[in-house]
Amino acid sequence: MTLLWMKRAVILLCMMTINLAIAAPKKITLEYELERDGQLFANVTEYFTQDGKLYQIESVTKGIGIYALLGKRELKSNGVVTKQGLKPLHFESLQSTSAKRTLINDFDWENQRLNMQVKGRKKEQALQDGTQDLLSIMYQFMFKPPMQTPFAIPLTIGKKLSMTDYEVTTKTQMKKTKAGNFDVVTLTERNTDEPKIIYLAKDHHYLPVKVVMYDDGAKFEQNLIKLTVE
Repeated sequence: MTLLWMKRAVILLCMMTINLAIAAPKKITLEYELERDGQLFANVTEYFTQDGKLYQIESVTKGIGIYALLGKRELKSNGVVTKQGLKPLHFESLQSTSAKRTLINDFDWENQRLNMQVKGRKKEQALQDGTQDLLSIMYQFMFKPPMQTPFAIPLTIGKKLSMTDYEVTTKTQMKKTKAGNFDVVTLTERNTDEPKIIYLAKDHHYLPVKVVMYDDGAKFEQNLIKLTVE
């Protein structure tokens, strides 16, 4: 009976994964306001598109007021959509005012190597199955929602690849945003004094409606103001 139950569970999980892949939207635009220590800092616009088995994601951050002098920051990720979700092939982080801050990652899945260009210098690390980049991870949950807690995922932030652990809170919570109210699943980064927290909308393809993060001692909150799904 136990073996039969396990087989049924595996079949059900496979069916859920296939259904999520079919149901996932092919074109998404997310618009956010980004606050730094409670003050409006920038606007963020993200685009996700899927064409057949290929995906592209772009995130553009533009500073507001005096912060506009920092220029815009662009994140780009592209790759393929598989039964396990997104499989990145290329990732880059570009800062318009500083070429020295450019980060580029190429995923060599055949040889299990991550080739990185970090501020003009080349680096290489072993590539692990399921690795996501800083941008693709936000949309991976459309295809593979977080069901267990805690869980670990290999993640490249552009300059290094490491395992990142998350605590999952699946109990329904209401998150109010300018784009509406959402029931969310919360992912909280573990083993760090300044955890990144991601709020995923359960009834909207597990898309991120809010992200809390820290950088150089400052607290950043990225809140959804508009959601367009096609």
